Amino acid sequence: MTWRLSQHPRVGASVPRGLRHAAATVPVQANAAEIGLGGCYVEIKFTNDASAEVEIVLWMGQKKIHARGVVVSSHSRVVNGLKFTHISSEDQAVLKRYVDSLQHAGRLMGIS
Repeated sequence: MTWRLSQHPRVGASVPRGLRHAAATVPVQANAAEIGLGGCYVEIKFTNDASAEVEIVLWMGQKKIHARGVVVSSHSRVVNGLKFTHISSEDQAVLKRYVDSLQHAGRLMGIS
């Protein structure tokens, strides 16, 4: 299956997160600038190459969720686009509630 940017809508967010390349032992702290059910854009000091496998930790308020993913885009050594490749159904439900709440808040503020 080919991943497309429009596969899942993303919403603007500032979500603290840790990102660890599959071959690394120490996670890198970063922020998810946009997030959706299929992945996120991550602002990070040193980006990973496209197709690199990563482990992702996202903080949704007080809830910590874990996912595995792959880097699908790398922009100017500042932003990585990540596609989630594995996330538990429980963590997926937390992510969905979070994204839905941001989309609802955006509609209330007139942001589409």
